[in-house]
Amino acid sequence: MVRQIRKTKKKKNPEIKLIRNSIIAIIAILLLIKISKTIFFIVVFSILAYVLKLVRGKFGLKPVVLDTLHFSTIMISKYIGIPQAVLFVAINTIVIDFLTFIASDGTFANFFFYVFSSIFGVLVFDNTSSVVFGSVAALIYSILYFLYRTFVIPNPPFQVISKCTTSFIFTFLYLSFFGPLVKLLMTGI
Repeated sequence: MVRQIRKTKKKKNPEIKLIRNSIIAIIAILLLIKISKTIFFIVVFSILAYVLKLVRGKFGLKPVVLDTLHFSTIMISKYIGIPQAVLFVAINTIVIDFLTFIASDGTFANFFFYVFSSIFGVLVFDNTSSVVFGSVAALIYSILYFLYRTFVIPNPPFQVISKCTTSFIFTFLYLSFFGPLVKLLMTGI
């Protein structure tokens, strides 16, 4: 009888722990939003980038679908500021790539490509919707990445084209679905 009671207590503990951690996370999120939306978005986007790059580094995956870094950079450039976007990209390309052991020759190139394309898209197409200025930024990133990976570091063009195409498509999809939500959070609350 005592064993059965102990077993049921052990089964409840993970559930209680999950509920407790969820409540703590919700409170932390609400506090971050209340204190500073800038800090909130940089923290959330950085955690997301770190976790996805950790998965990539641990399992050797290259999940372009999961790569929200360019979308995050575009949104931070537009709604928070360009210096914060540069800092965000530096943390999430250079620092996190070294921490997750996936740093390569493309780490510094990606830093430059993300920063340049995002700033260009936001500055030149500032008065348009997030889908327009974000798609321009995604297109510029894809072109720069293609040129770098085919001419500077020769790779088979068909592999590079597939990476560029999926990067553009998923950045466009993130902008279409989550861009208005980020705009609402940054300007409406």
